[in-house]
Amino acid sequence: MGVKTNAAYINARVRGMKSKLMPASDIDGLLDSAGPDAMTELLLTTGYEHEVAESMTRYQGADAVEDGVTRNLINTFAKLRRVAQGDQEQLVALFLTRWDLAGVKSLLRNAHHGLDAETGESSLLPCPSMSPALQTDLASRDSVEELVRGLVAWNSTLCRSLESKLAEYQESGQLRVMEEALDRAYFLNNVRELEDDKRVDAQFIRDLLRMEIDRINIRRLFEPRAAGVEAEDVLRELLPKGTLSEDALRAIATAAGPERAVEALENTSYGDLGGALAAYAQSGIFSRAERAFETAMLNRLRTATQQHALSLAVLMRFAWLKYNEVMNIRMIARGAAVHLPKERVQEELVYG
Repeated sequence: MGVKTNAAYINARVRGMKSKLMPASDIDGLLDSAGPDAMTELLLTTGYEHEVAESMTRYQGADAVEDGVTRNLINTFAKLRRVAQGDQEQLVALFLTRWDLAGVKSLLRNAHHGLDAETGESSLLPCPSMSPALQTDLASRDSVEELVRGLVAWNSTLCRSLESKLAEYQESGQLRVMEEALDRAYFLNNVRELEDDKRVDAQFIRDLLRMEIDRINIRRLFEPRAAGVEAEDVLRELLPKGTLSEDALRAIATAAGPERAVEALENTSYGDLGGALAAYAQSGIFSRAERAFETAMLNRLRTATQQHALSLAVLMRFAWLKYNEVMNIRMIARGAAVHLPKERVQEELVYG
């Protein structure tokens, strides 16, 4: 099977999977449902039917919803890996690992804050390469050190950098030490690995990873600074290999307040995120800016599917949309369980 034929086969399979995504109106219908039990009944009429039905034999309400849609996500991502063949299989696995990274960070965050498995369950993000049973087991570990051992045993390529940072983390008590180790191991190392790879798909994934590095750096630049933290301290912590120039990063870091920092960002490709980042600089809450970055990534992928029809862009955009759909459903279920206002939940949703 040639490269073009293989790409056409992959995209045909993925487009079939994409047709089963829930339209925005159905997501809104879940928002309007009477609660998690009503949500399960609605989900039994969708592509989540089998996993939700199985979860309902063990759980109720929001727990059944979360378990069911998470298992569906794991099954979907496993199918994407099976669909990809040859050289593209490795690239697909590399790209999908970004969501395993997010799940690992949520496990570390809960352990750092001393949350037990039950208390912190609702804040855990799914690891598409990790079974829910293993995630529950890891979440119940007695210490960050025990958690790191378990994570390295599960995925040494992604997590082994945590071992060398344990002593520094334990001395400083700063979770950032562990998160930066993960970011360097995944984003930075893979950008370097792909720099000389001339394949269109490899270069496209590399560019997306560089945008992810920008997201990490911009978050660090705009976050409220603790007393005594200077611009040079922040600049030293930034990851290299993003798309923003050193001059742009320095201009943002040394700006006299959030408004000036936004002005420094205006001449970059992230100028339209200024409002969300200014709000983050004031509140310390990154969710609005995170949604803006997600939208920018999805727009980039949409453009790529139009410009490079026989590339992995179609698969990557579907994966992102699928993950967002699952996260939307999980947030709606949790919000309904604790009786959050519909408007408050809707603020957190990301549509494609």
